[in-house]
Amino acid sequence: MKIERHSVIAGQGIKTVRDMLRDLGRYDQFGMGGVIEHLQREGWYNYIDELAKQGRIPPSVRTIFRRNWRDYIDEKVIYRDIRVKKQPNHEAAAKALIRALLADGVIEQVKERNGGYRCTMKGNALRMAGLVSRMSRAKAEKLLKGVLDRVAEINERADLLHWVTEVRVFGSYLTETDDLGDLDLAIKLERRPVKGTGSHPWADACLEMARRSGKTFSNFVDELQYPETLVWRHIKNRVPHLSLHRTEELDKNPTMGARQFTHLFRRRHERGMSGLNARYWPVSTLGGLV
Repeated sequence: MKIERHSVIAGQGIKTVRDMLRDLGRYDQFGMGGVIEHLQREGWYNYIDELAKQGRIPPSVRTIFRRNWRDYIDEKVIYRDIRVKKQPNHEAAAKALIRALLADGVIEQVKERNGGYRCTMKGNALRMAGLVSRMSRAKAEKLLKGVLDRVAEINERADLLHWVTEVRVFGSYLTETDDLGDLDLAIKLERRPVKGTGSHPWADACLEMARRSGKTFSNFVDELQYPETLVWRHIKNRVPHLSLHRTEELDKNPTMGARQFTHLFRRRHERGMSGLNARYWPVSTLGGLV
């Protein structure tokens, strides 16, 4: 989906709208309250970023004020003698945005249950849209090859705790256009078997890997998720044109990937290798357009 970086919908920047849909569109439906909160958070982030840009707060403090925005937004003073700028009431802006998105077919009202809102096919396309420069099909093909090469490398590494078993290509790549925004991929991971004598061998293996990394984690959950996060980072490889998703997202939202092309990775056991040492090897593309 093509979106202009400086586009505006009902007075809100396109990035704010896209990020809101990414945040709220994950759920079966969302309400006005969620839209108001998102606009409130975005307004606070912009305010804090401006203070940091002016040099009135250091970067470390900026991070704290953004992360814990609910705790500071109603304070009178947030840092030394800096008085908090009164934040506007976003209710009217949220209502205007909802009306504009409904009129444009980006969201629709849910008639069942509480009557909230959900993304349409157009809304899901906007959720996935990137604000990066356009690219040619040749570049997209090169990026896809790079992802598949990195996936094969991941599946060969014995120090990781996940295999990649499936890579689905969907979105504009499957059209005939040579003008592409990003490469949409859905990834499926599988946990590798681990050895352990405790009652929670998988959790123990994740925590051990996190501790051996030497990194500092903000909470226990981040430590548990570190092995999976590492795999996602390796697949992404800091490439801005890659838009990564879980295959579960496509399964739950068929309109996201109405057309898909699947690359499968099948596990095989070589002679003399135990199940714990088995690897996933790439096979010729088994999927097809569905």
